[in-house]
Amino acid sequence: MDRGQMDKVQMYFEAALAIDPQKRKVFLQEQCGQDPDMLEEVLGLLMADEATKPFDNPLPGVGAVAVKQGVRIGPYQISDQIGVGGMGIIYKALDTRLERQVALKFLPPHLCNDVAQQRFMAEARAASQLDHPNICTIHDIGETSDGQMYITMPFYDGETLSKRISRGPLPVLAALDIALQVGDGLAAAHNRNIVHRDVKPANIMLTGDGGVKVLDFGVAKVADVHLTSTGMSIGTLAYMSPEQLRGDQVDGRTDVWALGVVLYEMLTAKRAFPGQSLPEILDSVLHFGLDMLETLPTDVPPLVGQVLQTAMARELGDRYNDMASLLDDLIALRAAINGDAATQQTKDGMADGKKSRSYEWNDKILDAVAAILLPQLGPIAPKLVKRMAKTASDMAELRQRLADFLPDQAMRDEFHKKMESQIAAFTSPPMPQMIRTDGSLGGVDLSATELAALEASLIAYLGPIAQTMIKRYAANASSMKALCETLADTLHTDEEKQTFIKQVGYLFG
Repeated sequence: MDRGQMDKVQMYFEAALAIDPQKRKVFLQEQCGQDPDMLEEVLGLLMADEATKPFDNPLPGVGAVAVKQGVRIGPYQISDQIGVGGMGIIYKALDTRLERQVALKFLPPHLCNDVAQQRFMAEARAASQLDHPNICTIHDIGETSDGQMYITMPFYDGETLSKRISRGPLPVLAALDIALQVGDGLAAAHNRNIVHRDVKPANIMLTGDGGVKVLDFGVAKVADVHLTSTGMSIGTLAYMSPEQLRGDQVDGRTDVWALGVVLYEMLTAKRAFPGQSLPEILDSVLHFGLDMLETLPTDVPPLVGQVLQTAMARELGDRYNDMASLLDDLIALRAAINGDAATQQTKDGMADGKKSRSYEWNDKILDAVAAILLPQLGPIAPKLVKRMAKTASDMAELRQRLADFLPDQAMRDEFHKKMESQIAAFTSPPMPQMIRTDGSLGGVDLSATELAALEASLIAYLGPIAQTMIKRYAANASSMKALCETLADTLHTDEEKQTFIKQVGYLFG
């Protein structure tokens, strides 16, 4: 048996483990009945797996299709079964100590072996390391008296993305907003060297307040933890990257691929790789073209197709290098929907690459800007502000670029007004001209926004002493232009001086 056939045997085996044991044989006969040798190999693996398991004696109701309300497990009182998958059965429950609704996830009885338990523990550890608004958090982990492990998670009032897609395609703006939130959560995981590897609509929860949560890090690859043998493919085939299907090593680009596939499905309500059997899906993913991108709905801008083409590039070298790069283009697409200026910005950004910001923004200022945009843009506002700040050269550019995201001029005007009035409260207080001993006024009268702009432009070069330097020279400057030129003289290189003057030139131009 060659490597390709071995990989297929492994995939059939994994797929069979994820379904009810009583239905496995029928499932396998449907999938690989035309290849009796392969069927025999998979059935042999299943028999060997069963022989290594201890006798299962699950808690009453745990793992059953119907669970009686009121079953007590530790401090948790079970209400209903709300989900089931290859790596767990999930119940809604009441935490009787804290009087809150939670979700309990148990290993299903047919997966109570050492490897599955290790993977289950890895899920809890991986997710518990991540503190991000778009990642499902872990409250607790426990074990029943007979050794069944469970994790306790928040109970989210909402629906899975899979259920939402079942009602039809999502509007472009809604699909992009969901993709942005999913991508932001995954980027945070990648920063901790955690790759999800099972991104799919069923693992994305849309909460009632408009938020998005990435669920189930149960098949995540955590740094220095390798729970699967070489060549074993894990996850759901329709969303798995080519390198996963080949059994190769994976990194964050695997999640980039999956998010591209999910975005395509949100926009079309169709799977990108809709094969009816494992071999069909395997063949289409490994040997596909991107013809389906040519038939995107007419309301989907052409630039979306470009992003999908890069996210779903079969060769790793042609794909986005990381999730952050995909997010940058998704934000640019989000801007493109709202106006020609933003569209040009999108084209320029995607064609010429990403600029590097020249200074560090004050987080309080960015949070204040996000709060202003929250009523219009919803949960993506904080992400949008922080990503736009990466390349904005000053407060004026940041404000204008964010305004381009708003759909009409009235909203843009209101945003500019609020920026003037509210941001000042989060920056240094205004600095009036000093009174000389003869009663005359000296120095430059700086408003809060002017002072904040100068600070933001200098902090990369001078660090925390930027504000002190501004105040020192403002007290004796004859004009705003003279102040900026004096501050420029404190910088080390001609390039730094020219960049600074260019950034703050609007203050005296």
